[in-house]
Amino acid sequence: MPIPSCFPRLATSILAASALAAVGANPPGAAAQSGTFTGRQVMERYDAQQRTKDSEVTIDMRVVSPRGEVRERVVTLWTRTGTDGTRRVLIRFLQPPDLEGTGFLHVENVDRDDDAWLYLPALRRARRIAGSDRRDAFVGTDFSYEDLDPEDLDAHRYTRVRTEDHGGRPAWVVEALPASPQATQESGYARRLLWIDQERHTLLRADLFDRDGALRKRLSADDIRRVEGSDRWRPHRLVMEDLTAGRRTELLMRQYRLDQGLGDDLFTERYLRRGG
Repeated sequence: MPIPSCFPRLATSILAASALAAVGANPPGAAAQSGTFTGRQVMERYDAQQRTKDSEVTIDMRVVSPRGEVRERVVTLWTRTGTDGTRRVLIRFLQPPDLEGTGFLHVENVDRDDDAWLYLPALRRARRIAGSDRRDAFVGTDFSYEDLDPEDLDAHRYTRVRTEDHGGRPAWVVEALPASPQATQESGYARRLLWIDQERHTLLRADLFDRDGALRKRLSADDIRRVEGSDRWRPHRLVMEDLTAGRRTELLMRQYRLDQGLGDDLFTERYLRRGG
């Protein structure tokens, strides 16, 4: 994720893969001028738009229950892309007091499965997130750990199913399926439908279907703006709806900071255990 952009797969965007130099060289309107792109090529353009050397954003989070009760949280999200193309993501809770210092770290690996840890200050330990845990909810939100994973292009099969207008923007609609038996077993989704802006190459919407084929969750990206001083577009509001439970989690992004030169030491289990 599909990332944020904010969260690696959203954005988790909530959250990307390769060919940055070649794909990023395309002018913003180039994609809209061609009807020949495959689903994979569409996602490569999305990936190129998401990738930066590093990024930082503080997020106001609202978890809204079916009865309208609201729990508010504040988190900071950092990302970094290494010289080998692998990505690291760190999320740290700043508020409320009972969650302050709670953190999540995701590290992509070239030669083995990715690593992920959740740090809980009350327990003073970091718990490794196994593949079988990826479907679990992330700290009481409507995002799962899977939703926080960077979009791994090689772990999915992408098919462009149609083009359509979405909120006044021309968009490709791409179907994403797990590409291997292991990915199918670990994923909570049988498939995803992704709406990708044809000109800005950003995620506009994602429909997430559970293992029974039912539409379970929907991610919407709004208030998409160019980050000051860059050619990158980012959503400033994300909403993940659990359509079965009638809940939603809203993310409101404060100012993005890109390519600050964040060091690798920030994205380590040792730093995660410091709690802030």
